[in-house]
Amino acid sequence: MPMLTIPQRKRLRALVIAQHVRAAGLPGVVCFSCGNASAALKEAGLYTVEIAPGGDLSAGRWWTAPEIAKAWPHLLDATSGHLPVPLMAAVASALRAELGDLPADTYEVPTGSGETLVCLSMAYPASRFRPVYGVGKGTAFEPFAPLNGLVQALAAGEVS
Repeated sequence: MPMLTIPQRKRLRALVIAQHVRAAGLPGVVCFSCGNASAALKEAGLYTVEIAPGGDLSAGRWWTAPEIAKAWPHLLDATSGHLPVPLMAAVASALRAELGDLPADTYEVPTGSGETLVCLSMAYPASRFRPVYGVGKGTAFEPFAPLNGLVQALAAGEVS
């Protein structure tokens, strides 16, 4: 089973988010991150409250989407796994544009929040994407991540 890595995935995601934030007239984003997603958002020119190791703040626990929205109601929650479905669909389109056509197959995908895997499933419905955790920065399994159930459903229970 081939491993599908997408080195530019965080940059592509950040560009989609930046376009949305600017079109919506929002002042910026808040992002709980291992550092990869928040760095890409900053590189895309967005005002970013970075909750990450070495960021503006650090979190001692998992924050839910409602908690984040209550703390920063004026910012888009750009935490991986917290994006609304229309934004994930736009990320899916950007991934497809980057990768082109993929043969229908089962691919292993380094996974953290599961957002990339869900977006890939949207972009390539004829393929199956199997999450692989613990294979690098940002790929630790988080039991409270909101997309876990969807990731498992899309992978038909195949999780490692």
